[in-house]
Amino acid sequence: MLSVGVAVISLTLLHQAYALQPLKATWLERDVQYASLKYQAQAKKGISFSDIKAQFPSIEHARTTRQASSINSTTAVLSDTNLYGLIHYSGDYSQVIFVLTWRTNTNTSIASTNLYRSTNYGASFTNIESLLDRTDANPLLWPFFYTSPTNKNFLAFPHATQSQMYITKNEGQTFTKVTFSQTINPRSLQWYPGEDNWILGLNTQSDVLYVTQDTGTSWTLVDRYVDNITDFQWGDPTIDPAHIVYYNVYNPDDKNRGNYTVHLYTKQPPFTNPAQEFDPNLGRHDDFLLLGRYIFAQQTDSTGNPFLKVSYNRMLFERARIPSTFGHMNYIVSHINNLQALVIVQHVQGQFNLYLSDSSGVLYSMSLSDLVQEGGTTFDLQMIEGVNGTMVANQYVRSSPSQTNSPIRTLITFNNGGRWRLIAPPDVDVNGNAVNCEPPSCSLHFFMDTSDYFRLGVYAQDSAPGLIVAHGSLGAQLSTDPDVYISRNGGITWSETLSNSWGMNYLDHGGLLVAARDYHQAPSRVLKYSVDEGLHWQDYTFSNVNANIYGVITEPGETTTIVSLYGWTSDSSGWLVWTVNFTLAFSGLCTDNDYYTWSPWDERLNEACTLGYHINIERRKVSVPCLNSRSYVRDTNFTTCTCASEDFECDFGFMRVDDGIKGPCVTDDAILPFDLCITGASVYNKSSGYRRVAGDGCVGGVEAVLTASTTVVCGGPTSGPTSGSTSSSGGSVPANSGSGYTGTQSASIGVLATLFVIAVVVVCVMVAVIVLLFLKLKKARMNYQRVGFDISDEDDAPVSL
Repeated sequence: MLSVGVAVISLTLLHQAYALQPLKATWLERDVQYASLKYQAQAKKGISFSDIKAQFPSIEHARTTRQASSINSTTAVLSDTNLYGLIHYSGDYSQVIFVLTWRTNTNTSIASTNLYRSTNYGASFTNIESLLDRTDANPLLWPFFYTSPTNKNFLAFPHATQSQMYITKNEGQTFTKVTFSQTINPRSLQWYPGEDNWILGLNTQSDVLYVTQDTGTSWTLVDRYVDNITDFQWGDPTIDPAHIVYYNVYNPDDKNRGNYTVHLYTKQPPFTNPAQEFDPNLGRHDDFLLLGRYIFAQQTDSTGNPFLKVSYNRMLFERARIPSTFGHMNYIVSHINNLQALVIVQHVQGQFNLYLSDSSGVLYSMSLSDLVQEGGTTFDLQMIEGVNGTMVANQYVRSSPSQTNSPIRTLITFNNGGRWRLIAPPDVDVNGNAVNCEPPSCSLHFFMDTSDYFRLGVYAQDSAPGLIVAHGSLGAQLSTDPDVYISRNGGITWSETLSNSWGMNYLDHGGLLVAARDYHQAPSRVLKYSVDEGLHWQDYTFSNVNANIYGVITEPGETTTIVSLYGWTSDSSGWLVWTVNFTLAFSGLCTDNDYYTWSPWDERLNEACTLGYHINIERRKVSVPCLNSRSYVRDTNFTTCTCASEDFECDFGFMRVDDGIKGPCVTDDAILPFDLCITGASVYNKSSGYRRVAGDGCVGGVEAVLTASTTVVCGGPTSGPTSGSTSSSGGSVPANSGSGYTGTQSASIGVLATLFVIAVVVVCVMVAVIVLLFLKLKKARMNYQRVGFDISDEDDAPVSL
């Protein structure tokens, strides 16, 4: 991170799906007033259904009742009072869970750690620190560990203070102690996808990058002066040469002066050859981020203003063209989705605006202004898993960028941010009473990541398409009292399902919902569950005493019937883990007759399509509480749709009217068009204002009308519209009047052109003045000849031009 004047310069990735996190796990924190649960786990397979059936053989016969007394649960007492915990599920049909707890000193250094392992899905845990080091029964571990992204057996646990690391290749059954020289001592690791012996390691004290090809036994120098733990990345195996490394290198002399930039280099095995600068034309920059086919780099000009550059498909970098009249301070890559980049720009006026790119990642248009944020790193913006193209976001509603304490409203989009709308309120509340709430003066709003209740938010998973659970409130703006709302049709309609706030999770592909009372409320010993998508709830008593629950966690993927509750029963109890198996809460295994076909957004009149496709998804009937099972595979098929307005977003240089969330695309005042003829082109295509949403597969319909462009002949008249050609493809590139982009022409050409126009205007004004003076004077002389008065008379009025 680099400071230039008042601007803080950094290129940041918002969502953990692409972040360089140490592992896919869940963080837990216990505090007197606040506790946080941060999900950083990607979908993995969980416990096999055969294992569940082995525990419950009677599952083979059908049951018509779902008594809470038949639900099985266990309690594991860790007797551990460390305040922080990190939980990792192995997945892939494994029942292994790792729990690392720690406590810090007043100076934030690590005071104590404990490492636990469960082999029965949380029913019991064993402290395994004695397995790590035979010479140290309780080694002090770093408060995170690393896992291979493709092999559950490989994990690495760095020591907190010593130059050593503990590596397991068999899911924690045994460990190998690897001791480093103080020179190597990697603290930040990255496994190469698909090859478990290849690991990159950065010594974060000396900024030296190493690589191992034998899981840590020996290390080879890659390069020196690699500054940041996120400034090195393996290439993408599907695009790049095998084992290529991208990394930033700084000049140590510049760093010693406290103001430095870096160059982007690549290296390949055997890593003894000289490094290659990826794009010498990019040169010095501040930061970089590699995401699939995109590489983002942030640079700063001579006046301290940052700008963004993008490489697509490993081509040379191009300057991103982001329309804005406000200066830029920072860029946050929110998502890479459907061949499109979603980038949040922090503006100098304090706004954080969301922009959508074309497929190249270079041309951007405004999607949503005034995103709700906290600290410039946490944003109320979330992709809805299971429903392609759907996002929800919180927006400040303010009259000026400087307005503080602004109201917050929640918006939803069904076409990747091309158009946003208010969220429809339910007709009745949880008790069946009519709700007096009519848009646009009243709508549904959600508590998201910036809320004081961090765990509250929007729950949606690929394993349960169309099912969305969120904590929200009704009104003209977001209030302070959350209740639980649910949508069963991908966000079109909503109903209230629980009062107050709850820790939520899905089981069995969304076939069962679980809810534990939120820790901000009074402690409880009761867990609620529903087998009909929240229409009805039943209680299950999981403990003999009340408990504060800080985590309601299941194997990532949400396909099992087992959930674990992590919490405390008192300030001295330490961590306890309650594991509940809901297999017997179902009536039996589902049959083919227990499913129906659902299409997203059928409820929107004549718009039963998502991103140009009509999708048929198999879902379990709500009225049948049967078990999908761990091995269930959902049937899904696609057909293309006729293009409609929802399939298009505003092109570069255009924006939507009416707060930017509805209405047609009109010219963005932040963009100043310029004549491409100065580049030697004979013609260019002027966009009609629309472009197809990235990844949209629609055909025909309104496409020809919305994407028609006008061919502009250099030095000649404008011709008629040309179908299917936009500014993105035809080469018409308006210039940006803000700091985002200044056009492909050089700055000197722009200055000369401006001076030329000013000179012409000045000459024209001078000629007009002379002509008018001449006419006035001539008229005055004619009057003098007729009436004989003196035009030099001091009492005569002056000539007015």
